[in-house]
Amino acid sequence: MQLNLPSGFGSNSATILNDFKRKQPNVRFIRFQWQDYSGVLRGRVMLIDTVIAQIAKGTPFKATGLAICCSVTNNLAPFTPLDGQYWLVPDWSTLHPTASKTNASVMCALDYTIPGSPASKDFCPRHILNKVLEQAREGWGLDFLVGFEVEFVVMEFNQTTGGFQRCSEGWGLFSIAGLRDPVYRYIEECVLELEALGVDFQAIHTEGQRGQYEFALGPKPPMEAVDQLVLVHSYLKDIFARNGYMVTMMPKPVASEHLATGQHTHLSLQPPRPDLEESFLAGILQRLPELCSFCLSQDISYERLLPFIGGCDSVCWGTEARKSAIRKIEPSRWEIRNIDAMSNMYLTLGAILGAGLCGLTGQEPLLWPDVMDPANKDVSFGEPLPKDMKAAILILEQDKFGLANALGRPILDRYVAMKQFELSKLSDYDQEKKRTLFTELF
Repeated sequence: MQLNLPSGFGSNSATILNDFKRKQPNVRFIRFQWQDYSGVLRGRVMLIDTVIAQIAKGTPFKATGLAICCSVTNNLAPFTPLDGQYWLVPDWSTLHPTASKTNASVMCALDYTIPGSPASKDFCPRHILNKVLEQAREGWGLDFLVGFEVEFVVMEFNQTTGGFQRCSEGWGLFSIAGLRDPVYRYIEECVLELEALGVDFQAIHTEGQRGQYEFALGPKPPMEAVDQLVLVHSYLKDIFARNGYMVTMMPKPVASEHLATGQHTHLSLQPPRPDLEESFLAGILQRLPELCSFCLSQDISYERLLPFIGGCDSVCWGTEARKSAIRKIEPSRWEIRNIDAMSNMYLTLGAILGAGLCGLTGQEPLLWPDVMDPANKDVSFGEPLPKDMKAAILILEQDKFGLANALGRPILDRYVAMKQFELSKLSDYDQEKKRTLFTELF
């Protein structure tokens, strides 16, 4: 098969790898990583010397035809290509040692080819985010900054029940007492190693009622912000795993507790644009019900949709309103609250930004009042958000407000098909089996 070299496979790739090998002599393996539609981090591992040799030959890196065709239950979707191939497009700026020290990881986009056709970028979440960012720059001269709040709980396996239970008992809600829990030393270890790799930690604190912690990550351009988020998640999981624990970011790790875990996302227009911000926000609010299919990508995600705790269960926004789905922090800056860590954040962020761009294209008016304005105290919140994933996917499939214009119809249709297939497979799982699966994966 004749192929053009993927865009991440340039003449400087060998130089980058050789320099990295010289500076990191203990690294023997490279993990080529990508996120599938369900937010599961997948990858292929190669010896670094094999990678360098393959670059010298000019041979692209294969992913697999199954790269983003597998459900969270590890079942292949009906649309799995029989004659197609995904190719890894490494972004060498994301090359970092992992917590294991003998491995490094690099985040990849995915090009798709079938015999006789040019390579397609239409199905890759990373390519879609890039596409939306290019639309923003070309159409409105806009860039963005994004910052994530990483909430997590430390779990351990219970041999008696065969499931996971919360391990940390430290007090939450900014309590210093929670920092005296024995597991906190591994959090410090993780933070110091990640800081050395360039991760920007704005703050660390206890969260929730007991046993929950949070990192506030500094703002970065969208792609860099998601790459940093994946690195932080992986490092946390690796460091705790080698000490016999499990870190999870899934939204409801313990069904009987009020404890809920989100991934609040801070988003700002760059430069701030008072002339654009209302239509941008209106575009997101208008499409918030269908955005739930990306932001809240499993039924368990909807267990935390309560006023104040996880955002809100209706379409609304407000200045410094933590009870609303979207909190306005300052001009041209918001916090998206109805979101959790089971999302593919490349695709989710592309969808959120794409919705905002749809609002700009249509010069959509901001019809939803600021719920924190005293003048609006008697105004009801907007339409209810979906109550489960099936309802959210149905709204996305109908795409009443044209989100496909920003993302492209191919990936929207593929995502709908995957999530419908996944829901059918998860219907065989009881709630506790789902909870155990998601605790392990996320």
